[in-house]
Amino acid sequence: MKVAAGIYARILLSDAASNADPQLSGMQKEMLDATPDCIKVISVDGTLLAMNRAGCLALGVPENSDFGMAWLPLLPDDVHLCGEAALEQAAAGHTARFPGRSVSPKGTIYWDNLLTPIIDASGQVLSILCVSRDVTEKTLLERRLEEAVYREKLLAREMRHRVKNLFSVVSSLISISMREADSAENAIAILHEKLRALSRASDAVFAQENGEEGVSKPADLETVVTSVMQPYGSQCTVSGNPTLIRRDAITIFALFLHELATNSIKYGSLSKINGHVKVEWVVGDDFIKLIWTETDGPPILFPPKNYGFGTEMIDRFARSIGGAIERSWRPEGLVVDLQVPT
Repeated sequence: MKVAAGIYARILLSDAASNADPQLSGMQKEMLDATPDCIKVISVDGTLLAMNRAGCLALGVPENSDFGMAWLPLLPDDVHLCGEAALEQAAAGHTARFPGRSVSPKGTIYWDNLLTPIIDASGQVLSILCVSRDVTEKTLLERRLEEAVYREKLLAREMRHRVKNLFSVVSSLISISMREADSAENAIAILHEKLRALSRASDAVFAQENGEEGVSKPADLETVVTSVMQPYGSQCTVSGNPTLIRRDAITIFALFLHELATNSIKYGSLSKINGHVKVEWVVGDDFIKLIWTETDGPPILFPPKNYGFGTEMIDRFARSIGGAIERSWRPEGLVVDLQVPT
């Protein structure tokens, strides 16, 4: 744009910029009106002395105006500081540049403004030539590229976070399986079942997305619950209003339900043909509570003296996202509440 500014300056230099109050000749005006660039002649104190047709259209000034108004107030308020700094720099004899914008019926237009001082032989700044070029397409493209790069960085961070969590979860599941099993074969079977529960939950959640972008998109809680509890058929009832949960809570919910179901098969309601488990949830202002209720199983005479390692690990997972688990060992069956922040 500096080359263009030099050409415009030569057009004006014959007389339009050689005095304090330039008047464009008919030929000069026709030449400057032919360009889509906004051409302005501004005094060192910021008074608008002359402007071509494109400039008048951009700033909403009548083409037959006598000008003489202050230039900066014609610009949007948010570019005044940059414009004022550029004007001071140009008035001091230095080329200056700043980004600007204007609002038209077609929308917002972004401009690259170049201020070039017109200097006489003695070194005095007579006036300032301001060339404003429409860079809307370039600006919007750059913004789209920036947004794309930002999304890619978010995706990379999310994937790193997921891989790190995956290693942690698998490591914990291996420890749980080894402690719960009485042989290597049983440990492998237990680990296999836990991983299958997580896989069912993940598959169900991702199947809902229909290929949409956004790895951080919230997941449907009912989808997670029904996928994990699917093997237990009519012995399990699921109820609750449509609710979305954070992605980092999916693993917690899935492991929580699987751990309870595993224990229920061994000792609770799912160990009996007529036993029943109800899984429901309620949503508060800043939390989601998932409630596990067992009925029609073996009567509970007293709570267990010790918790297994799997139970401790699930509690630890819940605390890692700011959640908490409460258990009530009622005679008619176990009730467990998992509460996590939204």
